Amino acid sequence: MKEYSNMIDSPKIQTREFRIKGIRDVLMVYLEEGDWDIELRDLLNYIKEKKDFFNSAKLAVDVGERKLKATQIADLRDGLAEQNISLVAMFSESKQTKNTARTFGLETEPENIRITASKKMQILPDGGENAIIYSHTLRSGTKVNFSGSVMVVGDINPGAEIIAEGSVLVWGCIRGKVIAGSNGDESAVICALEIKPLQLRIANIEAKKGIQIKNPVKINCQDSELIYTAWKH
Repeated sequence: MKEYSNMIDSPKIQTREFRIKGIRDVLMVYLEEGDWDIELRDLLNYIKEKKDFFNSAKLAVDVGERKLKATQIADLRDGLAEQNISLVAMFSESKQTKNTARTFGLETEPENIRITASKKMQILPDGGENAIIYSHTLRSGTKVNFSGSVMVVGDINPGAEIIAEGSVLVWGCIRGKVIAGSNGDESAVICALEIKPLQLRIANIEAKKGIQIKNPVKINCQDSELIYTAWKH
């Protein structure tokens, strides 16, 4: 296996973002086309920066049309294992990659780890009995006002807003406006992979202006204050 630990620690490498979805008890990561070594390095660097969130996770990786060799899949598997993460599935449009992945005991058919609304709802903070899910980034001008909980698989861009009576879970970055517990419910929570919001509030308790947290975070109310803790999957 290649020594990626030194590359991960290098101060010259800037962490980039990856698209992530929750699939039952598995985290799904989508990789872009391009140089495999660079993509692998960036992924391991990203996971290390958000280690509290990914710790002990089961990971599925979509590599698109890439034709990967056994040594490349082994590099990915071993690099993840060093960070206490299990590679359980690899999805690809390449028959070669699928066949090679199967030799590692990896699942290669997405329908076997199917994304369903009912499963997504189960990971909402309040149980998800009354929830709405957006499987895309909310762009400027989008306004969501909902009587239950809201999940977004993507970012909330500046100019977009969510007002929910329940909790809000964002598999991405909050850059816009998010209000949870809008009816005064202080038991509501907000979870996101990263926050730098224009406005963020739970019930009547508002976050300080300019707050930025680059790691997965869970926000809840305690004694009429917002408490920020590491969000773990």
